[in-house]
Amino acid sequence: MENLSERLKTIYKMVPKGIAADIGADHGKLIIALFEGGVISHGYAVENKKGPYNRLVKALREKDLLDDIVPLFSDGIKDLPATVHNVIIAGMGGNLIIDILKKYPKKTEQIQTLIIDAHTCIPKVREEVSKLGFVIADEKMVREDDVFYEIIKFIRADVAFYGENDIEFGPILRTEKSATFKEKYEGRISEIDNLLKNKNLPKGRIDELSNEKKRIQSVL
Repeated sequence: MENLSERLKTIYKMVPKGIAADIGADHGKLIIALFEGGVISHGYAVENKKGPYNRLVKALREKDLLDDIVPLFSDGIKDLPATVHNVIIAGMGGNLIIDILKKYPKKTEQIQTLIIDAHTCIPKVREEVSKLGFVIADEKMVREDDVFYEIIKFIRADVAFYGENDIEFGPILRTEKSATFKEKYEGRISEIDNLLKNKNLPKGRIDELSNEKKRIQSVL
């Protein structure tokens, strides 16, 4: 785990023991670390582009792990075996992640733990994934290379009700109020204040920014 970035280390710590699949596995760093660390007994690493897939296979071959971690040249969760109940989807846009889960509903139904690191549309991910029969079990915010990442662990459960602040800021993140969470949103308030100094902003944009600032202040 030592060679992983802070973002991947955070994901690593959320993965339950058993069998797992990493969708968009890239070089396979995370799934390899999970196997070598004894977190998973078997794994599947999925890529849908030839270049990344070839790099993934090369990395697994160099580690002599092709019997333990199966590389799949596949579309999202389409070809996951029924034994896979823990899935990681990291490093892609939120809309794409939602599309992956909705495209193969039977495969999504077999997932018990879903760890998502969406780089866009995070509130939409919370809302849509919850509608698929999951609740948010854990959330962490990580700052890496001046970018804030929100990593969300969903587990299979009865549908939960989340309010607007839960969807926008995260039910656990806004409750825990970590230093990273405060840093992100205090920085956003500063950005908004600077934007509002522009006397040429249309009224609609002023109202939008002012309302966003009020929402942030309500959770800090």
